[in-house]
Amino acid sequence: MSLGGVLLAGDFNARTSTNTDFIDYSQLVNVLLVPQAIEDTLPNDMLECQNRDIVTARWRREFLDLCRTTGLFILNGRTPGDISREYTCLSNKGFSTMDYFLTTADQLEGVKRLEINYDEKY
Repeated sequence: MSLGGVLLAGDFNARTSTNTDFIDYSQLVNVLLVPQAIEDTLPNDMLECQNRDIVTARWRREFLDLCRTTGLFILNGRTPGDISREYTCLSNKGFSTMDYFLTTADQLEGVKRLEINYDEKY
């Protein structure tokens, strides 16, 4: 029984830079004899993800492990309206991306746009 998809949003306090949020099975198909069907479960447009924030922070590993083990994908940086993964945090220390929107693969087509708005004067 399917209960539906997941959309999760919040301040995860994790600066991920350009680290991937999924397991790239294409690298394992020939090495570990992983079936082609597993590789095909990854949406093609999920392979590239942009991020203006090139710094990594303390909680990035745990956050990315959460994504990899649950099948959640980061929408920031790969969704129309936020292809460059805009900064989500502006503070006296500078700009960063720590707030994320996540969803499951079956919900990706339903997400049409993601915009990060902030006041340019800061």
